Amino acid sequence: MLAEIKGRLKQKQPGKIYLEASPFVFEIYTPFNLDQKLPPPGEVVRLFVSLKIRQETPELYGFLSNEAKTLFERLQTVSRLGPRLALNILATFEPEEFARVVAENDVKSLARVPGIGPRRAERLCVEFRNKLGLIGPRSYGPSPLFHEALSVLLNLGFSNQEARPALEAVFEEGEDLAIIIKKALKRLSDGSS
Repeated sequence: MLAEIKGRLKQKQPGKIYLEASPFVFEIYTPFNLDQKLPPPGEVVRLFVSLKIRQETPELYGFLSNEAKTLFERLQTVSRLGPRLALNILATFEPEEFARVVAENDVKSLARVPGIGPRRAERLCVEFRNKLGLIGPRSYGPSPLFHEALSVLLNLGFSNQEARPALEAVFEEGEDLAIIIKKALKRLSDGSS
């Protein structure tokens, strides 16, 4: 399974890029505004990708962050929300901003997304919040303190797959970094992440 692609940007346009990773050139669908965030053609780019098979045709979807890729994949677990609408959402909101919009049931903001009217926005808020259990301040996305603690654990040799769940289980905003690390290390050593 493909997770990331690094290659030379051959061509970019709103909603689609072509990336050369010798000997292949990949056609990758992206959020509509991603082309504005990319360097000019000829530069090297690294994208997190999601491979979808639609009507027996493989399609690649690319993102600048793993968080955006994860949100893209989770959005498609909501009934009647396919890759195109998920891309529209990611073109409108960063993952943390989307989590805030859903947690606050901000239907008006969500209805601004092309292809999502007020009724669908309301349903999306309910379904997505229920699927992910978005409640409380943690739903707004990881804070700088969380990222700092995660970085410490990664530098200690733990993988992201080990460190992130352990940290999510013990993290409390405002707590001292050393205490957070100590709790996460204990959880990792107990094997209960």
